[in-house]
Order: sequence, then structure tokens, then C-alpha cells
Amino acid sequence: MLALLFVLVLGSGSRAFAQQIILKNGQIVKTTGLRRSGDMIMGRIEVAGRSGEIGHEISTIARIAFPEPRQLKAAAALLSQGEAEKALTEINPVMGFYEAFKEIPGAWWAPAAVIKVSALAALGRDKEAEPLAAEIQKTAPDPETARAANLRIAHALLGRDEWEKASQIIDTVIKDSTRSDVLADAWVLKGNLLLARKEWDTALLAFLHVPVFYRGEKLQMPPALLGSARAYRRLDDHERAKRSLNDLLTAFPKSAEAAIAQTELQKLAK
Repeated sequence: MLALLFVLVLGSGSRAFAQQIILKNGQIVKTTGLRRSGDMIMGRIEVAGRSGEIGHEISTIARIAFPEPRQLKAAAALLSQGEAEKALTEINPVMGFYEAFKEIPGAWWAPAAVIKVSALAALGRDKEAEPLAAEIQKTAPDPETARAANLRIAHALLGRDEWEKASQIIDTVIKDSTRSDVLADAWVLKGNLLLARKEWDTALLAFLHVPVFYRGEKLQMPPALLGSARAYRRLDDHERAKRSLNDLLTAFPKSAEAAIAQTELQKLAK
């Protein structure tokens, strides 16, 4: 069903970023702003100098072409520098804006929510992170975003020593994912799981996946370098352990892992 409501309102009104509604029949509707009304998405359009709204049922919409919010990259950068509270400040308004559209393909709610889960986990606020990760799983239209949320659940399971459940999630993501940031996250978690099991060799191999194959994933480089240093130390390769820790301190001095790396370097010096 095409437009179900079209209300003309005199005047031009305020203009927002252009957002296109792509319908399942292939039609593209250009709008200057959107809002949700029940099961309808209302798009603001202009015709002959007048502004109005045109409505489409959500079931008829293939996706909405929203511009990517700049806050996503800004929040991810803050996370990589250990600034989780600032990352939350950046990302919360994005989640608020896209809350009404979160189950529609093209909305940025789920990617923003994954960043929020990561920030909450970094702050030790697992009681807030876990239900949000579960909500992402239920609503995310993109399977890769759901996988990223699954990994946050795996992280919480590791913290509770529920290794088998965590391992199943991690291995499934590694098998199915094709997205570099998701895979880098999975290999870091795999390494931490293997460290907990005292499987030093395989833990090292897991961590090394990140600098070898996913070096551009800056958010996962600090934990991968820290994890590889710990594995090297357990294998009595103290020189490589020191090198990994120094690489971490040089490249990511503001990361949450940097302070830990400094402490571990002092231990290795004794």
C-alpha cells in the first residue's frame, strides 16, 4: 500500500537532513524529515511551495536511508581511548532519536546500542549492558549487529565463568561473521576465554588474529595486545611480552588497557 495519508500544511516549515524511504515495490520517497505514528512512518515532503506529510505502513518499507550519525565514529574513538563515560554522552542522543525506528532496516539504533553496551561493559555496568544486548538481538534487522550484541553477552558470561556458553556464542560468530570489527571482537574474547582455561598457545594465536588480520580495528587492538602479552608471559617469552605491552602504551596511551600494561611491565622488570 502506498501513501495512506497526505496532509498539506501551508508554509515551508523547518528542513532536516534528507531521508529517503525505500519501499518494497522499489519506489523511493524523498523526505525532509520523518516521524512515527503507530505502525506508520510519516515523511515530510514539499509540493508546490507547500509542506505536508505522506504516510507508509512499516510493513511496506524495505529500508530508510538515514545519513550516518557522526557520533558513531566519535563514540567508538572515545571508547578506544578509555573514555567510556564520554562515549555514552555521545551515543545516547543517537539512540533516543532512532528509538522509534529501531526495527526498520537503515535505522542507526542498533549500531549505536552496540557501542552503548560496550561502554557500559567497560564501566562495569553489566546489569544495564546485558538487557540492552538482549534487546538488540530481538530488534536488529542486520544479522551482523545482532552478532556484535551476542558478543557482549559472551563477555558477560566470561565474567561469570560460564565458559561453555560463552564459547558457543564466540565460535558461532567467528564461523558466520564477515565483518572485520565483529570478528576482531570475537577473537579477543576467544583469547580471553582460552587464557582463563590456561591454554596459552591457542590463546596467543587468537589474540594475534587482531594485529595480523584486523589491524584497522582500533577498538580491539589494545585488548588484543594486552592479551597477547599475557599469553607470552605464561609461555615464558618475556621479551615478546614486553614488546606487546610497549606497543600498547605507544599506540594507545589513553586506552583503558594502558594503565594495566604499565603495571604488568613493572612486574616483568622484577
